[in-house]
This record gives sequence, structure tokens and C-alpha cells, in this order.
Amino acid sequence: MPKDLAYEKDLTVDPKKSIRSGFGWLGIASILSQILDALTMFVAMIFMSKEDIGIATLALSFAVIVESFNSLGTNQGILQSKTLTPDETHSVFWFSTAFGLGILVLLIPLAWPFAAFYSNAALIPLFITSMFKLPLVSIAAVPEQLINRRLEYRKLSIINIFTTLFCSLLKIGLAICGFGPWALVAGSTAFGLGKLVGAFAFSKYIPQKHFKFAECKRFLSYGIKTCFSTALNQFNKNLHFLVVGKLLGEGVLGIYKMAYELAMTPALALFVVVTKSSFPVFSRLQDKRDELSKLFLWNQKNIALLAAIPTVAIFFAAKDIFGLMPKAEWMDAIPIIPFVLVLSFFRSIMLAYPDLYRACGRPEYPIYTELLETVLFVVACTGAIFAYDAFPLQAMICTWIALHIIYFGVHFEISQRFIDSSIPKLIRHILPGIGYILFAALPSVPLYLFRDSLPFTNYTHIILELLIIVGTLFLYAKFVLKMSIRKLFGKS
Repeated sequence: MPKDLAYEKDLTVDPKKSIRSGFGWLGIASILSQILDALTMFVAMIFMSKEDIGIATLALSFAVIVESFNSLGTNQGILQSKTLTPDETHSVFWFSTAFGLGILVLLIPLAWPFAAFYSNAALIPLFITSMFKLPLVSIAAVPEQLINRRLEYRKLSIINIFTTLFCSLLKIGLAICGFGPWALVAGSTAFGLGKLVGAFAFSKYIPQKHFKFAECKRFLSYGIKTCFSTALNQFNKNLHFLVVGKLLGEGVLGIYKMAYELAMTPALALFVVVTKSSFPVFSRLQDKRDELSKLFLWNQKNIALLAAIPTVAIFFAAKDIFGLMPKAEWMDAIPIIPFVLVLSFFRSIMLAYPDLYRACGRPEYPIYTELLETVLFVVACTGAIFAYDAFPLQAMICTWIALHIIYFGVHFEISQRFIDSSIPKLIRHILPGIGYILFAALPSVPLYLFRDSLPFTNYTHIILELLIIVGTLFLYAKFVLKMSIRKLFGKS
């Protein structure tokens, strides 16, 4: 069957331009989404207890892991494939829809043993409600990936912004009305509905009455491996919540969740931006080793810089942000934040490696690396909680940071199969990000040290820190990197 141009878009002559476009549009969406999420959590800390947030975190952590099985990875197969026909698209759509609904039916009975494990019956309805997000995102998977395949980042940005806005308003409204953990769980499930509506509206995809399982096989073969690596990744991202909730209790988990959400903002924001903008371009260059090598290193420099900016801002403004909370209990999150910020920076640096492997047709490699992370975390980080019971959270995070030396070594060795690089080259591309952190810290440290003796409010300190971030970024780009802000992320 001849290629249907509705499903394809030629890659621009300059692949960096495509990634910059993705970084631009998806970056804007991600920043706005993070602001909305921050506002939502601000309201949650006012109207919800730390136990409420802890319970909601447990339910949502499991739901995020399950969501990784979205369409059993066939949607990723559509994005990575060099060719695609309309018939294949329709077959994958119906497979994805049936899979999402089927998994929902199978998972609902797990609500009771899950609640029993944490000795909290309130988790049963919350768990079931959170599971309804899976069929929603499964139905939306194919039309959303068609948009991404065409490199239409502006549309993806609009979908994300409006869906996040709707869900944030829902969460805020429910929290104010006293619905407790239901505010976060219902809002998360509604996000799946928003993605579904947006994906169909912007892709203009209309599923036809056509299904052949044979047309799904090649996407399924690739997708299952991608799916399991993604599921393991989400498991690793949420395992610490499940461990803290079980070993230290829901109240401590609520405090830890708030510290983690704030400090991990760079990595959480970059995950969407990097994955959606880089993966389709990497896929187009999978057979061009030299171009892919240069693009990957350039991408690493961008990630390091993008991660560094909010890292500095959050470090110096965290005390003022939590100082705005009417409940003093949230101040217990402040000592944890510096540790999570370091973790966030290192995790951001490694975001692109799994997408590199998948784009080059080896989705099984992320499975191996994620399994390694799971085993090492359970053994080392859980052990650290018991070994240093005076500061269990700090011990867990410090151990987690140290493990990234091993993860980096493994990723470096695997990546050499697809790109040409060296450890000095990788470090050289990461240094601009570290350099900015040190550069911005120079004016921030005095303000932070003397903040209590200055006649400023929490709001004033936050505004001043943001001004410092903007000013130092301009100066750093102009006098250190020797480029304008406009070209900051466009020059290799």
C-alpha cells in the first residue's frame, strides 16, 4: 500500500531545529504544567493533611506503574517505525483499546490485597478509581502518537496545557471542598480523559472498522520490550514512595512527597520535553551514527543547562515556599530538598539514554538497566533506611545518588553501540550546566544567608531569587558561553 502522507512528515534538514522546536513548545507546556501542579500542591498542603497526601500517593504510585503498560507499547512502535500505513494504524488502535479495557477488569480485584498490605481500607476505592486512567490513555495512545510522529509539537503542547489546567482546577476545587485524597486521585484520572479528548481533536484521526492482528505483530514485538522498560522505569520512580509509605508511615510519606515533588521539578519537567522531542528525531537518524552522535551530545548539553536553572532557584527559594504554608508540619520537608535536588540533576542527565536505545531499535536495553536500578535500590536504599534510622530519608537519597555512578558507567558502555563518545566528551557537555549552578549561586548565597535579617517577606525573597536566576542566566550566556539567550540552546 502506498504511503499515506497524513501519517508522515519529512524531517527538517537540520535535526537540531526539530529538537529545538520540541524543547520550545513542549518546554513551555511543561513549565506551565509544573506551575499549575505547584499551585495545586500549594492548595493541597493548605486543605489536606500529610496523611491524606500520603494515602493518595500510594494509590497513584501504583496507578502510574500500571499506566506504563499503555497499549502494551504498540504506540511507541508506531512512533519508532520507519513506515506506517493507515490499516496498521487502525489495527493498533483497536488492539490498544481492547488491551486497556481488559487490563482494567483484571486489576480491579487487586485493590483489596493492596489495601491489606498497607492496612488501610480507604485505599480500595482510591485504587479502583486510579485504575480507570489506563483505558483512557490507551484509547488516546494512537492519535497522540500520530501527532508526535508528524513532529507537531505545538499541538502536543496545547493538549498538555489545557488538560493540566482542567485537572488542576478539579484538584483544587475538590481539595477546598474537603474531599481529601480524592482530590488528587480524581484529578489524575481526569487527566486521562483530557488526553483522550485532546488527542482525537488535534490528530483528526478517525478509527475505521478494520482490525488484523497480523498488522499489530511488528509493533507488538517492539512495543512489549518498550512497555516493560517503561513499566520498570515507572516502578523505579515510584518504588521509593511505596517503600517510605510502608516502612515510615503515611505521614512521613506525605512530607517526603511534597519535598520530592518540589525538588524533582527539573527532572519531571524535562522527562516529557526530552522524550517527546528527542525520540522521534533520534528514530529518524538511527542509521546515521555520526549525525546521531553529535546530536546526542548536543542534547545532553541542553538537558544539563535546562536542569540547572530550576535546581538553583528551588534550592534557594524552598524555605520561603514552604514558609508560605499555614501548617508548620510542612517545614519538615526543607532538610530533604537539597538531597533530592542533587538526585534530580543526575537523573535529568540520564533521561535521554533509554530513548536512544529505543530509537535505535533495541528496546530491551532499558529493561536491563531498569532491572539493575530496581535491584540496587531495594538492596542499598532500603538498607540505608534501617542503617541510619535517625535520618532515614537523607540516608536513602544519598545512597540513591551514589548508585548513579554505576548507572552512568552502564549507560556509557551500552550507548557506544549506537554513538561515538567518550567520558571526557560527556563531562564537557555537562559542565555548562554545573557551571551555571555555581555562577548563579554566587549572588544567591549572600541573600540566602542574610535573609532573616532583611526586612523582606517570603514572597520578596522568592521574587528576588527569580530575578537573580534571570540575570545570571543572561550574564552566563553572554560572558561565559559567549552566546545570546536566543541561541543558548541552538548552538552545538
